Amino acid sequence: MNRSDKKRKMGLPAKIFLWFFGILALLALVAVIYLGFKIFSVGGAIHNPLNRDKSELRDKKVNLNDGDPFTIALFGVDSDAKRAADGGGQRSDTIMVLSVNPEKKTTEIVSIPRDTQADIVGKGTTEKINHAYAYGGPDMAVKSVEKLLNVPIDHYATIDMDGMKDMIDTFGGITVTSNATFSFHGYHFTQGEKTEMDGNEAMAFIRSRKEDGAGGDFGRQERQQLVIQGLANKLTGISSVTHFNALMNHVEDNVKTDLTIGELNTVRSNYKNANDNVHRHQLDGQGGIQDDGLYYFVPSESSLSEIESSIKDNLGI
Repeated sequence: MNRSDKKRKMGLPAKIFLWFFGILALLALVAVIYLGFKIFSVGGAIHNPLNRDKSELRDKKVNLNDGDPFTIALFGVDSDAKRAADGGGQRSDTIMVLSVNPEKKTTEIVSIPRDTQADIVGKGTTEKINHAYAYGGPDMAVKSVEKLLNVPIDHYATIDMDGMKDMIDTFGGITVTSNATFSFHGYHFTQGEKTEMDGNEAMAFIRSRKEDGAGGDFGRQERQQLVIQGLANKLTGISSVTHFNALMNHVEDNVKTDLTIGELNTVRSNYKNANDNVHRHQLDGQGGIQDDGLYYFVPSESSLSEIESSIKDNLGI
């Protein structure tokens, strides 16, 4: 039987199968091209490297591909149209340091109050630590946090808090157990009660501070840690794949980091075990009006030493 005879004998089911397979192959190719373009586009938009190769407190650069324990400073900023119009920088009203160790399966989270009195490295002043980001962006903020805690900060990520709300909604919400009993902006939270929160509720949860039972600045810092942990659980889960497109759009609009998109994916896939045991810390100290007439939080030396030890022990240095 010659080739022309074979073509004539190809039945309708076979033709439909080949047509269907061809369409699937084409769609798969388009999807791969789109995902590649999207990842490349987002990676370029969010990537904002620090002006250095590694922390001065490190002997060598951290290798994420090898699973080295690392630290990352998280800066949360709120959109402020008035400040931007006046030419002012963004203040990091949420500051956390995470020490992540996948082998130990532990993460240490430390919250730094925005009013903490600290040396602003590169400016030569002693001010509230959240001013560092406004003066010199992530470079100055990272160096100032390193000076305060005496630990290496390997990476950083800055997120607009409104963007975090949108990311939470993309995942259909997060699960958080409240640390206190209070009401805020029409939401009621009960201590010890597990709550499924959408973006608006999560933002109310972490912004509450002065309400009865909310616990002031320290209660708010703990709630910020709880929401970050809840979001991290979603980001390292399968839902981050199923919501890829919407997630990439929110990341592109609201996140800046020195990590490349490839490094972020490495952290997502290789470091998720570090979420198994999360230990949350806060600086202890005293707040009050200082000589310049402004309110500051002044951390105690014992608390700073304890935090330094917790982070370094988790890093293995």
